[in-house]
Amino acid sequence: MSEPQDEHAPLWPPLLLTLGVLYVATETRHAKLALTALAALVLLPTAWRVMTRRWVRGDVLRGLGAGYIASHVPLLLGACSTLERPECRIHLCMEGVLAGVPFVPWAGVLGTLLYWAWAGPGPGRRAR
Repeated sequence: MSEPQDEHAPLWPPLLLTLGVLYVATETRHAKLALTALAALVLLPTAWRVMTRRWVRGDVLRGLGAGYIASHVPLLLGACSTLERPECRIHLCMEGVLAGVPFVPWAGVLGTLLYWAWAGPGPGRRAR
């Protein structure tokens, strides 16, 4: 008899198949297939965890807060990329900050999904 599978465990066959496709795409230097397989390898477990998660009070608000915080990361990275230029050390050069603006919504969605997928209940919180 087989052991009962945990309902929150990831689905291993699709993940291993995707990992194999990623390996073959990398070896054949097929960039689009490699990026697609890499995105699927990250998104499949994340989507699975979000769908099978035990939701507790406040998770939605905490996830949106994590997304709000994560949405500022591209702006900070853009600002830090201009620090090597001497004229930008005294006055902030805005082209570096503005270069990160197109990535703000994507970083916010990614931060929210990652919190919902991988953050467990904190101390003193219990699943209902």
